[in-house]
Amino acid sequence: MEVRGTNRALVIGARGVLGAITARTFASAGWDVRPAARHPRSGQTPIDLDDPDSIAAACDGHQLVINTVPHPDLRAERHILERGGTLINLSALPAAASRALRGVAAGATGTVLMNAGLAPGVTTVVATDLLRIHPDADELELVFTLSSEIPRGPASADFIHRGLTAVARHRTTRVALPGPFGERVCLGFGEGDAGWLGGVAEGRIVRQYIVLNELAVHERLLELNRAGGITTSPRLLIGPRKAPVGGAASDEPVAHWVAALSRGRRLSARTVECRGDYVHAAKSAVAFADLLLSRRRTGGCFDPDEICALADIEPVLSRAGIAIVPRGLPLASPRQ
Repeated sequence: MEVRGTNRALVIGARGVLGAITARTFASAGWDVRPAARHPRSGQTPIDLDDPDSIAAACDGHQLVINTVPHPDLRAERHILERGGTLINLSALPAAASRALRGVAAGATGTVLMNAGLAPGVTTVVATDLLRIHPDADELELVFTLSSEIPRGPASADFIHRGLTAVARHRTTRVALPGPFGERVCLGFGEGDAGWLGGVAEGRIVRQYIVLNELAVHERLLELNRAGGITTSPRLLIGPRKAPVGGAASDEPVAHWVAALSRGRRLSARTVECRGDYVHAAKSAVAFADLLLSRRRTGGCFDPDEICALADIEPVLSRAGIAIVPRGLPLASPRQ
């Protein structure tokens, strides 16, 4: 479902890599988009997420606000909850931020959808569907593929660095990913952020891993991990990279893995596959926005699985170039 011509969206962080792609993607889907930034270019709306008056001036009057800036105080989100409206958050925030926002969302006037991209976002809806099929599962396993070479802003690089350096040694697991990845040893990541899945996990164990597209960089991270030196991982391995002139989106292969397990045995798994992580995070946000605005809403803070089931959104994702693919499984889940 596409919304054309009438819906208005404000995109916060439009000068960043993800924000610029998100603004273009919503515009391509027929939205009337107003880019916003702390240091706006000509034609952009000024917004300072440290200034409540600036937030009110920029956000009020828009049908939808999309935030791509990981502000720790979530002031734009709190403004929408209190004053009304709808906001979708695509930024790279730790899971604790969503939990804190939920703590103040009771009786809210506005609606905030957190973690509404590709991963987390689509992967959360896929995990929920796997648990619907396998309610006996006691564990969820998530593997995120990412590239060290695509353009990304400082906030995204910092988020990845925090997830890698949180512990001295991460656990690993071996997963047979689709091409061009193949069977890879996956490195534990962001163990403290299992809360990305919100209430989906329902007390289950959640284990998260990453696989770098670039094999040499990934092997270097595995070496550091084996030596117990992952906390010294240099930022140069996965650091900020400026977008090319014109801001064209990257088209690196993506195959995020989601599996349900019971007693260490994989019961079922799917991959979320596309070309280009950032552009398809933005396309996922368009799909969630269309669903969110087409339905009667109550105020509060939600995650994607709370507004739709996989069956609701999979056809839209497929048209956007995002495939949800069932995977064949070995019975065991080998960990190291």
